[in-house]
Amino acid sequence: MIYLDNAATTYPKPESVYDAVSDCMRNYCANPGRAGHKLAMRAAREIYDTRENIAKLFNIDNPMNIIFTSNATDSLNLAIKGVVNSGDHIITTSMEHNSVIRPIKSLEKLGVENTIVQCDKEGFLDCKDIE
Repeated sequence: MIYLDNAATTYPKPESVYDAVSDCMRNYCANPGRAGHKLAMRAAREIYDTRENIAKLFNIDNPMNIIFTSNATDSLNLAIKGVVNSGDHIITTSMEHNSVIRPIKSLEKLGVENTIVQCDKEGFLDCKDIE
């Protein structure tokens, strides 16, 4: 899995981002699932074109394997809860963001064990602690 999220931390955005958002909002901002009218069909086409471009960039065979989520927390929950099964064991660190720790801890009730390896006060991890 490849995860990209710089929207929350990148400011200012490149001018092309503002232009693309403005174009969408002014010219075709519609529900892509309502393909019965021109604006919705344009929105759906833009989304598919974006999937195709991402697929080419990362050498992904099927653009429909690319999904978009509303935010980082949503993506992390989907990824973590989507691949972990009862009986699995997750190892992470004490430096991990709360949006990762919470779904890991919520999986305990499903029989998923977890280990949170402590980092030192400067945030460094001793790899031997993972063993």
